[in-house]
Amino acid sequence: MLTLSLLATNWNFEAKCQEAYQATLNLQFEKADLLLVDVKAESEPNACVALIENYQDFLQIFILEEESVFKAKESNRKSRIKQLEALPDHEPFKKWSLAVVNLQWAFSRLKFKEYFTAAFEIRKAYFLLKANQEQFPDFAPNLLGAGLLNAILGTVPPEYTWALDMAGMGGSIQQGRKQLWQLAQLAKEDEKNAIWLPETLFYLSFIEINLSTDTLAAQRVMEELKKIEDKTPLLLYAEANLLMRSGKNDDAEKLLEIRDSFEMDIPFYYLDYLYAETLSRKLDHRAIIYFRKYEASFRGINYKADALRKIAWMDLIKGDTSNYLQALKAVQKYSKVQVDADKQAIYDAENQIIYHPELLRSRLLFDGGYYQQAEAVLEAISPSGFQEKDLIEYYYRQGRVADRLVKQDAAIQNYKQTILLGEKLPYYYAANAALKLGELYEIQNNADRAINAFEKCLGMKPDNYRISIHQKAKAGLNRLQKK
Repeated sequence: MLTLSLLATNWNFEAKCQEAYQATLNLQFEKADLLLVDVKAESEPNACVALIENYQDFLQIFILEEESVFKAKESNRKSRIKQLEALPDHEPFKKWSLAVVNLQWAFSRLKFKEYFTAAFEIRKAYFLLKANQEQFPDFAPNLLGAGLLNAILGTVPPEYTWALDMAGMGGSIQQGRKQLWQLAQLAKEDEKNAIWLPETLFYLSFIEINLSTDTLAAQRVMEELKKIEDKTPLLLYAEANLLMRSGKNDDAEKLLEIRDSFEMDIPFYYLDYLYAETLSRKLDHRAIIYFRKYEASFRGINYKADALRKIAWMDLIKGDTSNYLQALKAVQKYSKVQVDADKQAIYDAENQIIYHPELLRSRLLFDGGYYQQAEAVLEAISPSGFQEKDLIEYYYRQGRVADRLVKQDAAIQNYKQTILLGEKLPYYYAANAALKLGELYEIQNNADRAINAFEKCLGMKPDNYRISIHQKAKAGLNRLQKK
């Protein structure tokens, strides 16, 4: 990758730098580098190069998830920061770009569990952005990093906000979302800010996918993404994820069919995983092909164990328990996992968990947004003679389907039955039922019952999904306490 030999003293985000930035977001790094050759040939060093190259490092680390790539790129960080620090203090891009570099490295470190250094870099980015907003209040790009950072800080559970207070930091999902929408509006109204729209929409989608339960906000982001005719790999990823989480599985499948049409300089295998997910959620056994492709090709860590588990599921929904258990054994070759889906896969494999085939079929259909089909599967099941685990899951699935079909009384009844039967057991169904019950009461503006449900959720200790379920329950309490 190209680097500057002299410290940059100038910021000139002119046409070729903007093209290089856009090519980088499109994962076309060679095209970006060719454009930067001309920028580097200019008489005065241009700090834009340092920032764009850091974007390239970050995207490669984040998408490939290979520790060797992370270690190889880490040596570039100091030189990039030095180049940006050489900019004059009256340049509004100086503190902003330094904040962006710190944020990108913090997120990279989180992938590889370097939590202490990541926290330090997040704090540094926070105060750089705060200072830049005070010095240049009308500088639109401030809203980009500040919006994302405030949203992330807003997810810190109430019992840990003292640490943010001590560090002089604070934020909320609402504040971060508002700032990013402000920039999106500016990007649509003012040509000079138009270049920031794709990245802004990507961050908004990140918030709705990972940090929020606001379905209307997610819908708003999807509508904006649909307006962009020239899809890019990152925006395809964002839109497909939002569609899948909104129960629009067929739309996501259709969208992901263009994933191989992009000219990218690094492989984005996660798009194959998402495509396999869309197929599995409609009980289409072609999912096996793409789960296998992902597991065999992706050299990172996340979702490989889950891909193997879902290959095994295809046997189970056919009622072939023997082949399911045989296929599930392959999951155990992955021991160091990070995401909940992989942890559940390892748990299932080690404990030889066998799901009821019809409950699993209903679960997959539900995840795809085929709620009436999922309901029909459940209605055809007779739970008499069910083992304890299957009976708890049965009521849980009934509650989830009723919830999505806006049958609130039935949802509440089934969630309560799930909690009654399962709150002292290690399965995640009761904890998530309490979480969903709290969210349902919150929608009904019944704050007292919502708080009780969230607190009950936090009192349970399921073997799987505990962190993510508890985080959402804590976020629910945080929302209600701020009202």
